[in-house]
Amino acid sequence: MNQIEIKLLPWYYHLCEYYGVSPEQALKLGTRSNGRKPSLPGSSTCQAVSDMTLEDIWESRERKSIEDVFQFYKDQGSWSTFRQCVRHKDLIQLHMSLLSQTVPLGGHVCEYGSGVAPYMNTLLQAVPADSQLDVSIVDVDCEHFTFGQWRLNDIKEKRDMTNVSIQAHEAQVDSLPTFHKPLDTAFLFEVIEHTPDPVALISNLHAQMNPGACLVENFILANDVLDAPEFDGPDLRSAALLRDDYLGFIKDNFVLLSDADPDQSFKENPNATRAWRKK
Repeated sequence: MNQIEIKLLPWYYHLCEYYGVSPEQALKLGTRSNGRKPSLPGSSTCQAVSDMTLEDIWESRERKSIEDVFQFYKDQGSWSTFRQCVRHKDLIQLHMSLLSQTVPLGGHVCEYGSGVAPYMNTLLQAVPADSQLDVSIVDVDCEHFTFGQWRLNDIKEKRDMTNVSIQAHEAQVDSLPTFHKPLDTAFLFEVIEHTPDPVALISNLHAQMNPGACLVENFILANDVLDAPEFDGPDLRSAALLRDDYLGFIKDNFVLLSDADPDQSFKENPNATRAWRKK
């Protein structure tokens, strides 16, 4: 990616427009703290949620299957919409660095487990308005995914980005997405730990990537997930059990853009975000 025009909207811009909140309210609603029970606004696409911790929402119904886990993201209402926007407001420099290294103008880039689509939000604001790009985003049916689609299309419309294609793929329990053309870049940021089979996921993406395509990924391993029941929370035990196999697949099929030794990199910081190129 080149010719970057860094003139980004305030991080809260779309939250305020979509939910009718002030910047101060957006920050308060999305800032993490123990035991908090925010009064989260509803929208035309979700119900309001209030007086519940995120743990309360998880425990509001039985979670005994992947379908139940998918439903959890829908049950949150706008919780993760605000949380993700606040989370990423301080990561813009990381966004820009990774996008600059990995996304070719004219390419097809996917943000998998995108939620509010933070990387694609930055990308569509940073490149020239006449850029040629194919953008694909993937997530479960939930409010933060709906919001992510809306704000990308809002940017496209307001910047008159007629050469940009945006496609949204709803993740399914029993199948993995098929894209309309091969990928040049794939982002998997803080999502692998929530997927039931990381090896199947990365294998599916790899098969749909062009030679030399880039992968940006991380795999956050919570300290206690291996000792917990499978459906004790959105970090899945089945994902954690396959972490070594997932990393083995990455090492066999990709090389780090930094030319660092993958084993040493994993040892120094297992949860780090890394950029790779397909062999």
